[in-house]
Amino acid sequence: MEPVSEDQLKQMLKTQLEYYFSRENLIHDTYLKSQMDTEMFVPIATVAKFPQVQKLTSDLDLIISVLRDSVNVQVDDKGEKVRPNHSRCVVILREVPETTPVEDVKNLFKGENCPKFVSCEFAHNSNWYVTFESDEDAQQAYQYLREEVQNFLGKPIMVSWKYFWSWGKQFNEI
Repeated sequence: MEPVSEDQLKQMLKTQLEYYFSRENLIHDTYLKSQMDTEMFVPIATVAKFPQVQKLTSDLDLIISVLRDSVNVQVDDKGEKVRPNHSRCVVILREVPETTPVEDVKNLFKGENCPKFVSCEFAHNSNWYVTFESDEDAQQAYQYLREEVQNFLGKPIMVSWKYFWSWGKQFNEI
């Protein structure tokens, strides 16, 4: 296996760590949920021991740095614990292949009646996540896609709006 650059390592680590705290993983990951406190924080040392993280690095400072740079998780002030970031809301585009250029997906949200997004990325299984600053922005973008855009890649747009109940472990989808 070829050595990877520091930037490549950070990106690989970011992808793995964000996956652990993704909505899809948390729905099924009973172990990670069992490690959460009442505010959904998990000790970073626990996450650092996960086999897929260990394959990438044992450098706790690097793990903390990557987590702090992610908009999808929140690190506590001491840099000891991490949790999913509940201050964001996500619009999910379904049945959009990974091979779709990211610019094509981003361009869906360029309309005058659509709020600006924070991030846009392919998640998995033909799903794209587009993250917004607030519930209101995500809801407005959802309505914009359903009412104004309506079609993408030659077929009706498949879109849902996901959010977390505040600090709860319940997931909801509209």
